[in-house]
Amino acid sequence: MTTRNDGEDRDDLFDLLYKRYRTRMLRYFRQVFHLSEADAQELTQDSFLRFYRAMDEYRGEAEWALLETIARNVGYNRVRSISTVKRGRIRTESLDDREERHDPADLEQRHPIDTMIETERLRRMREAIAELPSGQRQCMQQRLEDFSHEEIARALRISVVAVKSRIRDAKRALREKLGDESGLPEE
Repeated sequence: MTTRNDGEDRDDLFDLLYKRYRTRMLRYFRQVFHLSEADAQELTQDSFLRFYRAMDEYRGEAEWALLETIARNVGYNRVRSISTVKRGRIRTESLDDREERHDPADLEQRHPIDTMIETERLRRMREAIAELPSGQRQCMQQRLEDFSHEEIARALRISVVAVKSRIRDAKRALREKLGDESGLPEE
């Protein structure tokens, strides 16, 4: 195995492990967290970046076990960021915000079945939102990101009344499709 006497050796080791495990990690994110190819690529990059930052602590053993642990924590952070509840609504966060806001130990305390149920619920919610008509989908996505009706209206260049109407119709459609599990507020 390559030694890490200087920055060049460190970079060579990183390149070797990246080439060896990139595809496996992409598959891991798609299968375990049911992510799209784009999301899996994004989280794979984030995972390898975290590995690179922590390489000084890497002893050269159990390559996949270490990378899988990092990937699992990154995936759990994504699940948490999607399912963060604020005033009864799902609130998405930027990947850049995750490290500052979440303690990885929080999710490790949860039972794996609870995590799987929540992951499945969120997957169904994302799919249902993706099937909404374009105007409803845009309004609902921004509302779930905690934008006000006025902010959505400005961003989409429509009236506040139109925003409220689209969100109401989107919620009705989501409740019909998902039932009570949608977790959408009544507003």
